[in-house]
Amino acid sequence: MIDPIYEKLPGALNARSMAYPAVKCKEFYDLVTFLFTPEEAATFVAMPLGLATVEEIAENLSMKDLKKLAGQLETMADKGLIHIRDRSGKKLYEALPFVPGITEYQLMRGIVDERHKKIATLLRDYSKAMINTLMSTNPPPMEFHAPGKKVAVDREIEHKSTIVPFKELKDLIMDTEYISVGTCICRHQAALLGKPSDKPVNNCMVLGESAKFAAERGFTTRLTKEEAIKRIEEAEDAGLIHTFANSPDLYSNLLCNCYKDRCMIIKGVSKSPVPSLAVNARWVVQINEDDCTACEACIPRCQMDALKMVEGKLVRDEKRCIGCGICVWTCPADAMTLEQRPAAKIPLKS
Repeated sequence: MIDPIYEKLPGALNARSMAYPAVKCKEFYDLVTFLFTPEEAATFVAMPLGLATVEEIAENLSMKDLKKLAGQLETMADKGLIHIRDRSGKKLYEALPFVPGITEYQLMRGIVDERHKKIATLLRDYSKAMINTLMSTNPPPMEFHAPGKKVAVDREIEHKSTIVPFKELKDLIMDTEYISVGTCICRHQAALLGKPSDKPVNNCMVLGESAKFAAERGFTTRLTKEEAIKRIEEAEDAGLIHTFANSPDLYSNLLCNCYKDRCMIIKGVSKSPVPSLAVNARWVVQINEDDCTACEACIPRCQMDALKMVEGKLVRDEKRCIGCGICVWTCPADAMTLEQRPAAKIPLKS
Protein backbone atom coordinates (compact mmCIF):
# COMPACT_ATOMS: atom_id res chain seq x y z
CA MET A 1 0.00 0.00 0.00
CA ILE A 2 1.34 3.44 -1.01
CA ASP A 3 1.83 6.01 1.75
CA PRO A 4 -0.76 8.78 1.14
CA ILE A 5 1.96 11.45 1.13
CA TYR A 6 3.19 10.20 -2.25
CA GLU A 7 -0.25 11.03 -3.67
CA LYS A 8 0.60 14.71 -3.16
CA LEU A 9 3.94 14.63 -5.00
CA PRO A 10 2.53 15.09 -8.54
CA GLY A 11 1.05 18.46 -7.59
CA ALA A 12 4.28 19.66 -6.01
CA LEU A 13 6.37 18.52 -8.99
CA ASN A 14 4.05 19.85 -11.71
CA ALA A 15 3.73 23.22 -10.00
CA ARG A 16 7.42 23.70 -10.69
CA SER A 17 7.70 22.51 -14.28
CA MET A 18 5.71 20.64 -16.90
CA ALA A 19 8.72 19.73 -19.04
CA TYR A 20 8.45 16.18 -17.70
CA PRO A 21 5.06 15.90 -16.01
CA ALA A 22 4.33 13.83 -12.94
CA VAL A 23 1.41 11.53 -13.76
CA LYS A 24 -0.16 9.22 -11.21
CA CYS A 25 0.44 5.64 -12.22
CA LYS A 26 2.09 2.54 -10.78
CA GLU A 27 5.42 3.38 -12.44
CA PHE A 28 5.37 6.88 -10.96
CA TYR A 29 4.97 5.51 -7.46
CA ASP A 30 7.66 2.88 -8.06
CA LEU A 31 10.04 5.70 -8.99
CA VAL A 32 9.25 8.23 -6.26
CA THR A 33 9.13 5.67 -3.45
CA PHE A 34 12.63 4.64 -4.51
CA LEU A 35 13.90 8.25 -4.56
CA PHE A 36 12.00 9.74 -1.58
CA THR A 37 11.45 8.42 1.91
CA PRO A 38 7.96 9.26 3.23
CA GLU A 39 9.49 11.97 5.43
CA GLU A 40 11.33 13.48 2.46
CA ALA A 41 8.16 13.39 0.36
CA ALA A 42 6.29 15.25 3.12
CA THR A 43 9.00 17.89 3.29
CA PHE A 44 9.06 18.27 -0.49
CA VAL A 45 5.28 18.75 -0.62
CA ALA A 46 5.46 21.33 2.19
CA MET A 47 8.07 23.49 0.46
CA PRO A 48 6.73 26.79 -0.94
CA LEU A 49 7.31 27.63 -4.59
CA GLY A 50 10.69 29.26 -5.13
CA LEU A 51 13.27 29.80 -2.41
CA ALA A 52 12.28 29.28 1.21
CA THR A 53 13.92 29.41 4.62
CA VAL A 54 14.00 26.45 6.96
CA GLU A 55 11.60 28.37 9.20
CA GLU A 56 9.04 28.74 6.40
CA ILE A 57 9.23 25.04 5.55
CA ALA A 58 8.98 24.10 9.22
CA GLU A 59 5.86 26.26 9.56
CA ASN A 60 4.18 24.39 6.69
CA LEU A 61 5.13 21.09 8.34
CA SER A 62 4.10 22.27 11.82
CA MET A 63 7.59 21.17 12.85
CA LYS A 64 9.54 22.77 15.70
CA ASP A 65 12.90 20.96 15.43
CA LEU A 66 14.69 23.22 12.92
CA LYS A 67 18.00 21.41 13.33
CA LYS A 68 16.47 18.07 12.39
CA LEU A 69 14.70 19.62 9.40
CA ALA A 70 17.88 21.33 8.22
CA GLY A 71 19.69 17.98 8.35
CA GLN A 72 16.95 16.34 6.32
CA LEU A 73 17.15 19.12 3.72
CA GLU A 74 20.90 18.57 3.45
CA THR A 75 20.30 14.88 2.78
CA MET A 76 17.69 15.72 0.15
CA ALA A 77 20.17 18.06 -1.55
CA ASP A 78 22.78 15.29 -1.61
CA LYS A 79 20.17 13.05 -3.27
CA GLY A 80 19.44 15.66 -5.95
CA LEU A 81 15.87 16.33 -4.84
CA ILE A 82 16.27 19.99 -3.87
CA HIS A 83 18.67 22.89 -4.34
CA ILE A 84 20.30 24.82 -1.52
CA ARG A 85 21.34 28.39 -2.24
CA ASP A 86 23.27 30.84 -0.10
CA ARG A 87 21.98 34.39 0.25
CA SER A 88 24.13 36.65 2.43
CA GLY A 89 25.20 33.71 4.57
CA LYS A 90 21.68 32.34 4.99
CA LYS A 91 20.64 29.05 3.43
CA LEU A 92 17.56 29.00 1.24
CA TYR A 93 15.94 25.82 -0.06
CA GLU A 94 14.24 25.14 -3.37
CA ALA A 95 12.32 22.02 -4.41
CA LEU A 96 13.20 20.81 -7.91
CA PRO A 97 10.95 19.69 -10.76
CA PHE A 98 11.48 16.37 -12.52
CA VAL A 99 13.19 18.06 -15.53
CA PRO A 100 15.45 19.91 -15.50
CA GLY A 101 16.39 18.89 -12.00
CA ILE A 102 15.72 15.64 -10.16
CA THR A 103 16.04 13.32 -13.16
CA GLU A 104 19.39 14.74 -14.25
CA TYR A 105 20.90 14.65 -10.78
CA GLN A 106 20.15 10.93 -10.41
CA LEU A 107 22.50 9.98 -13.26
CA MET A 108 24.91 12.90 -13.80
CA ARG A 109 27.60 11.36 -11.61
CA GLY A 110 28.05 8.58 -14.19
CA ILE A 111 28.07 5.86 -11.54
CA VAL A 112 27.66 2.25 -12.65
CA ASP A 113 26.22 0.07 -9.89
CA GLU A 114 23.03 -1.82 -9.11
CA ARG A 115 21.30 1.17 -7.54
CA HIS A 116 21.81 3.34 -10.62
CA LYS A 117 20.79 0.49 -12.92
CA LYS A 118 17.59 0.35 -10.88
CA ILE A 119 17.09 4.12 -11.29
CA ALA A 120 17.67 3.81 -15.05
CA THR A 121 15.05 1.07 -15.23
CA LEU A 122 12.53 3.00 -13.14
CA LEU A 123 12.98 6.13 -15.27
CA ARG A 124 12.54 4.13 -18.46
CA ASP A 125 9.40 2.43 -17.19
CA TYR A 126 7.90 5.68 -15.95
CA SER A 127 8.64 7.52 -19.21
CA LYS A 128 6.75 4.86 -21.16
CA ALA A 129 3.84 4.82 -18.72
CA MET A 130 3.65 8.63 -18.63
CA ILE A 131 3.44 8.89 -22.42
CA ASN A 132 0.84 6.14 -22.63
CA THR A 133 -1.24 7.73 -19.87
CA LEU A 134 -1.15 11.20 -21.41
CA MET A 135 -2.06 9.88 -24.84
CA SER A 136 -5.03 7.91 -23.54
CA THR A 137 -6.51 10.47 -21.16
CA ASN A 138 -8.22 13.79 -21.87
CA PRO A 139 -7.78 15.99 -19.98
CA PRO A 140 -4.41 14.74 -18.67
CA PRO A 141 -4.58 13.39 -15.10
CA MET A 142 -2.28 15.97 -13.53
CA GLU A 143 -2.46 18.22 -10.50
CA PHE A 144 -0.95 21.68 -10.19
CA HIS A 145 -1.19 22.51 -6.51
CA ALA A 146 1.64 23.21 -4.12
CA PRO A 147 1.83 25.18 -0.86
CA GLY A 148 2.91 28.78 -1.11
CA LYS A 149 1.75 32.07 -2.52
CA LYS A 150 -0.05 32.41 -5.84
CA VAL A 151 1.83 34.86 -8.04
CA ALA A 152 0.43 36.44 -11.20
CA VAL A 153 2.94 36.66 -14.04
CA ASP A 154 2.80 38.69 -17.24
CA ARG A 155 4.92 36.34 -19.33
CA GLU A 156 4.43 33.05 -21.05
CA ILE A 157 6.00 30.13 -19.21
CA GLU A 158 8.16 28.32 -21.72
CA HIS A 159 9.06 24.67 -21.27
CA LYS A 160 10.60 23.94 -24.66
CA SER A 161 14.33 23.32 -24.97
CA THR A 162 16.26 26.12 -26.64
CA ILE A 163 18.57 25.12 -29.49
CA VAL A 164 21.88 26.96 -29.28
CA PRO A 165 24.45 26.95 -32.14
CA PHE A 166 28.16 26.96 -31.41
CA LYS A 167 28.91 30.68 -31.71
CA GLU A 168 26.05 31.75 -29.48
CA LEU A 169 26.88 29.01 -26.99
CA LYS A 170 30.53 30.05 -26.92
CA ASP A 171 29.47 33.61 -26.09
CA LEU A 172 27.16 32.30 -23.36
CA ILE A 173 29.95 30.24 -21.81
CA MET A 174 32.40 33.14 -21.89
CA ASP A 175 29.81 35.26 -20.09
CA THR A 176 29.18 32.63 -17.38
CA GLU A 177 31.13 32.72 -14.13
CA TYR A 178 30.59 29.13 -12.99
CA ILE A 179 30.43 26.05 -15.24
CA SER A 180 30.45 22.37 -14.31
CA VAL A 181 30.14 19.14 -16.29
CA GLY A 182 28.65 15.72 -15.66
CA THR A 183 27.65 12.62 -17.56
CA CYS A 184 24.97 12.82 -20.25
CA ILE A 185 22.03 11.22 -18.49
CA CYS A 186 20.41 9.94 -21.69
CA ARG A 187 23.45 8.08 -22.97
CA HIS A 188 24.41 6.95 -19.46
CA GLN A 189 20.91 5.61 -18.83
CA ALA A 190 21.04 3.74 -22.13
CA ALA A 191 24.41 2.26 -21.18
CA LEU A 192 23.06 1.16 -17.79
CA LEU A 193 20.25 -0.59 -19.69
CA GLY A 194 22.73 -2.38 -21.95
CA LYS A 195 22.54 -0.01 -24.95
CA PRO A 196 25.74 2.08 -24.96
CA SER A 197 26.25 4.91 -27.43
CA ASP A 198 29.33 5.68 -29.51
CA LYS A 199 28.91 9.41 -28.79
CA PRO A 200 30.91 11.21 -26.06
CA VAL A 201 29.13 11.14 -22.70
CA ASN A 202 30.96 13.50 -20.35
CA ASN A 203 29.54 16.77 -21.66
CA CYS A 204 26.27 17.50 -19.86
CA MET A 205 26.84 20.95 -18.32
CA VAL A 206 25.28 23.12 -15.67
CA LEU A 207 25.79 26.88 -15.79
CA GLY A 208 25.71 29.64 -13.21
CA GLU A 209 24.71 29.28 -9.57
CA SER A 210 23.20 25.86 -10.19
CA ALA A 211 26.62 24.69 -11.45
CA LYS A 212 28.20 25.71 -8.17
CA PHE A 213 25.65 23.68 -6.21
CA ALA A 214 26.03 20.65 -8.50
CA ALA A 215 29.83 20.65 -8.22
CA GLU A 216 29.86 21.15 -4.46
CA ARG A 217 27.48 18.20 -4.04
CA GLY A 218 29.55 15.95 -6.30
CA PHE A 219 27.08 15.66 -9.18
CA THR A 220 29.43 17.46 -11.57
CA THR A 221 33.02 18.68 -11.91
CA ARG A 222 33.92 22.34 -12.32
CA LEU A 223 35.31 23.47 -15.69
CA THR A 224 37.20 26.54 -16.80
CA LYS A 225 35.65 28.45 -19.68
CA GLU A 226 38.36 27.12 -21.98
CA GLU A 227 37.70 23.53 -20.90
CA ALA A 228 33.97 24.01 -21.43
CA ILE A 229 34.48 25.34 -24.97
CA LYS A 230 36.72 22.36 -25.76
CA ARG A 231 33.92 20.01 -24.65
CA ILE A 232 31.51 21.88 -26.91
CA GLU A 233 33.90 21.57 -29.84
CA GLU A 234 34.11 17.82 -29.23
CA ALA A 235 30.31 17.70 -29.22
CA GLU A 236 30.21 19.60 -32.52
CA ASP A 237 32.66 17.12 -34.05
CA ALA A 238 30.39 14.28 -32.89
CA GLY A 239 27.33 15.92 -34.44
CA LEU A 240 25.55 16.62 -31.14
CA ILE A 241 22.84 19.25 -30.80
CA HIS A 242 23.25 21.79 -27.99
CA THR A 243 20.03 22.28 -26.01
CA PHE A 244 19.70 24.73 -23.14
CA ALA A 245 16.95 24.51 -20.52
CA ASN A 246 16.66 28.18 -19.64
CA SER A 247 13.12 28.16 -18.26
CA PRO A 248 12.01 31.34 -16.43
CA ASP A 249 12.17 29.63 -13.03
CA LEU A 250 15.87 28.83 -13.57
CA TYR A 251 15.86 25.79 -11.27
CA SER A 252 18.79 24.43 -13.28
CA ASN A 253 20.57 26.05 -16.19
CA LEU A 254 21.19 22.75 -17.93
CA LEU A 255 23.13 22.51 -21.18
CA CYS A 256 22.78 19.15 -22.92
CA ASN A 257 24.55 17.84 -26.01
CA CYS A 258 22.07 15.53 -27.65
CA TYR A 259 21.75 12.86 -30.31
CA LYS A 260 18.37 11.46 -31.23
CA ASP A 261 19.33 7.79 -30.93
CA ARG A 262 19.43 8.14 -27.13
CA CYS A 263 17.71 11.44 -26.35
CA MET A 264 13.95 11.18 -25.84
CA ILE A 265 13.39 14.90 -26.42
CA ILE A 266 15.41 15.25 -29.64
CA LYS A 267 14.05 11.95 -30.92
CA GLY A 268 10.54 13.27 -30.37
CA VAL A 269 11.39 16.57 -32.06
CA SER A 270 12.78 14.73 -35.09
CA LYS A 271 9.48 12.86 -35.45
CA SER A 272 7.46 16.07 -35.37
CA PRO A 273 5.99 17.24 -38.71
CA VAL A 274 7.40 20.70 -37.90
CA PRO A 275 10.49 20.31 -35.66
CA SER A 276 11.15 24.07 -35.68
CA LEU A 277 7.95 24.53 -33.63
CA ALA A 278 8.69 21.70 -31.20
CA VAL A 279 11.69 23.54 -29.73
CA ASN A 280 12.83 27.13 -29.40
CA ALA A 281 14.50 27.29 -32.81
CA ARG A 282 16.14 30.72 -32.72
CA TRP A 283 18.15 30.25 -35.92
CA VAL A 284 17.73 28.81 -39.41
CA VAL A 285 20.44 27.76 -41.85
CA GLN A 286 20.98 29.55 -45.15
CA ILE A 287 22.79 27.98 -48.12
CA ASN A 288 25.03 29.95 -50.46
CA GLU A 289 24.48 28.13 -53.75
CA ASP A 290 27.54 29.76 -55.34
CA ASP A 291 29.85 28.30 -52.69
CA CYS A 292 28.13 24.93 -52.18
CA THR A 293 30.03 22.10 -53.87
CA ALA A 294 27.21 19.57 -53.41
CA CYS A 295 29.55 17.30 -51.44
CA GLU A 296 26.60 16.20 -49.25
CA ALA A 297 28.75 16.07 -46.10
CA CYS A 298 26.05 17.92 -44.18
CA ILE A 299 23.09 15.70 -45.06
CA PRO A 300 23.80 12.69 -42.79
CA ARG A 301 24.71 15.05 -39.94
CA CYS A 302 21.26 16.66 -39.82
CA GLN A 303 19.19 14.91 -37.15
CA MET A 304 16.01 16.61 -38.37
CA ASP A 305 16.31 15.47 -42.02
CA ALA A 306 16.08 19.12 -43.05
CA LEU A 307 18.64 18.83 -45.88
CA LYS A 308 18.40 16.98 -49.17
CA MET A 309 19.63 17.14 -52.76
CA VAL A 310 17.15 18.26 -55.44
CA GLU A 311 18.32 18.23 -59.05
CA GLY A 312 21.94 18.43 -57.94
CA LYS A 313 21.42 21.30 -55.49
CA LEU A 314 21.35 21.27 -51.71
CA VAL A 315 17.93 22.31 -50.39
CA ARG A 316 16.91 23.20 -46.82
CA ASP A 317 13.45 22.66 -45.36
CA GLU A 318 12.87 25.68 -43.12
CA LYS A 319 10.11 23.96 -41.14
CA ARG A 320 12.38 21.06 -40.24
CA CYS A 321 15.52 23.13 -39.58
CA ILE A 322 15.99 23.87 -35.87
CA GLY A 323 19.10 26.00 -36.35
CA CYS A 324 21.53 23.79 -34.43
CA GLY A 325 24.36 24.66 -36.82
CA ILE A 326 25.86 21.18 -37.02
CA CYS A 327 25.75 21.43 -40.81
CA VAL A 328 27.55 24.79 -40.69
CA TRP A 329 30.29 23.24 -38.57
CA THR A 330 30.59 20.34 -41.02
CA CYS A 331 30.58 22.23 -44.35
CA PRO A 332 34.10 22.13 -45.91
CA ALA A 333 33.24 24.95 -48.34
CA ASP A 334 31.86 27.36 -45.71
CA ALA A 335 28.74 27.58 -47.84
CA MET A 336 26.30 27.62 -44.91
CA THR A 337 25.45 30.32 -42.41
CA LEU A 338 22.89 30.79 -39.65
CA GLU A 339 20.40 33.64 -39.61
CA GLN A 340 18.26 34.50 -36.62
CA ARG A 341 14.57 33.87 -37.04
CA PRO A 342 12.34 36.94 -36.63
CA ALA A 343 10.50 35.29 -33.74
CA ALA A 344 13.70 34.48 -31.81
CA LYS A 345 13.10 36.67 -28.77
CA ILE A 346 13.92 34.38 -25.84
CA PRO A 347 17.06 35.73 -24.15
CA LEU A 348 19.77 33.28 -23.19
CA LYS A 349 21.06 33.71 -19.69
CA SER A 350 22.77 31.71 -17.00
